[in-house]
Amino acid sequence: MLFDRRSAMGATLGCAALMAFDRPAHGAAATSVARTTAGRVAGVLADGVHRFLGVPYGEPTGGAARFLPARLRRPWSGIRPAIEIGPRCPQKGHDGSTPEASEDCLSLNVWTGALKGRKPVMVWLHGGGWEAGMGFDPLTDGAFLARTQDVVVVTINHRLNVFGYLNLAHAGGEKYAASGNAGLLDIVLALQWVRHNAEAFGGDPDRVMIFGQSGGGRKASVMLAVPGAAGLFHRCASESGPALRMDDADLSFERADRLLHTLGLNAGEVSKLADIPVATVTAAGITVRNAMGQFRPNVDGVILPRQPVDPGGLAPSAHVPLIVGTARDETALFLGADPAYATLGEAELRRQLEPFLPSSHAEAVIQAYRARYPALDNGRLFARLTTDRSYLLDAILLAEHKAAQGGAPAYLYAFDYPMTVGAFHDVTPHVAEVPFIFGTLPAWRYVTPSAEALRLVDTMSGTWAGFAHTGVPHGPQLPSWPRFDVATRSTMVIGKTIRVLSDPYRADRETMLPFGSQQLDRFEPRPPGPWIRP
Repeated sequence: MLFDRRSAMGATLGCAALMAFDRPAHGAAATSVARTTAGRVAGVLADGVHRFLGVPYGEPTGGAARFLPARLRRPWSGIRPAIEIGPRCPQKGHDGSTPEASEDCLSLNVWTGALKGRKPVMVWLHGGGWEAGMGFDPLTDGAFLARTQDVVVVTINHRLNVFGYLNLAHAGGEKYAASGNAGLLDIVLALQWVRHNAEAFGGDPDRVMIFGQSGGGRKASVMLAVPGAAGLFHRCASESGPALRMDDADLSFERADRLLHTLGLNAGEVSKLADIPVATVTAAGITVRNAMGQFRPNVDGVILPRQPVDPGGLAPSAHVPLIVGTARDETALFLGADPAYATLGEAELRRQLEPFLPSSHAEAVIQAYRARYPALDNGRLFARLTTDRSYLLDAILLAEHKAAQGGAPAYLYAFDYPMTVGAFHDVTPHVAEVPFIFGTLPAWRYVTPSAEALRLVDTMSGTWAGFAHTGVPHGPQLPSWPRFDVATRSTMVIGKTIRVLSDPYRADRETMLPFGSQQLDRFEPRPPGPWIRP
């Protein structure tokens, strides 16, 4: 399914170009060895970058360890090869019946220009919502950043979907008290690994930045509210994934009950879950997800004490500066490839908007946007409306909440670089900024690596890395970026031109604000449309 209301629409997909790599081509390479707290690992040195793939940070999480908090990897003897990516968490399309997906999925990848030094560490949290994806794909290869920006790049795999967020605390007792947030604890464990091992890769454990896009942006946002992660990261960037609310405990219990029923178990048979084949658990999780929304973190009072936007929700990260923002036409990525949107009619436009706007207000909103953006046809108008409703408004709300803390600053941006996506021209879709940050334009089919685009790579990669270095976003061709406050609402608009504007989307924000955030407490099914996928 392309859009999931519980994930504020398309944030569940993450990078659209996600691909499975078995053996990345290194060309001529020399062996590179680093010593971690668990033992030595052998990667490769090629094109000036040391690359270590598939480094385990946690013990396997299958069998008796399923749904429990993970443990740091036990030490090994000798030198462990680190030249192949580790398996992803079992998920839709990769159910664990083949080696490329496994419950032994707690691994990470490291890129660094030198094994000595004190470089900031940029830890990427991958997209795919809370249910899919992996920490290695062609858009987020860390070699360019490591080679050009004097940083260490880390990407991680962790538990997802039913394996990471099945809340069995009510049925399984104290043993499973943390099961509903096991995936969050995996991220904390990976950050602990970074804390202990950064120096082995030339990194500075006191300058760790977490950043992510789409589902990764949500993960980064939520980590701001996790006390167990306090002190393990020092900057945060949430791209196209502002997380305002997670599940309440009751909803997570309902999903767990449905999962047990789907597997033919009662509440007293939780222990039997350890013996069910991973593919069977994966399939049952997908069935429940399709009925009730994604498995995802819940507010349990301990691991995630409060909703991120509750008073005090971001208290654990009061000292952490935040970059938050969106692409200008997020949903164009999902809509542009569908021919139905090239000729979207008036009646269908209104029907498609039913899940996002009260029917009594839809007509007024449509007419307001038409007056504001007369060049947009119905398809692109729908993309703009749903983007503002589900991404732009929530990003602004998160920036407001961070600013209200009165601690470290928030910096708000909008990425607005025109591209062609299927039938849509001059749109800036979901994922669009990622290849500019990572310097991986050849892996992004919607942009030609022109001189103009390459200059923007310098700006974006330099700015995100500059933030990692100093805690203040700065980079080539970037004007001084003021902190966000509700008086001026300074926003860095990044595209063919780069400028700071005061409240540039005021009319759009004010149109959507009365309807509140899309991130509701309860899952609400919506009528099918051509953009719904099984």
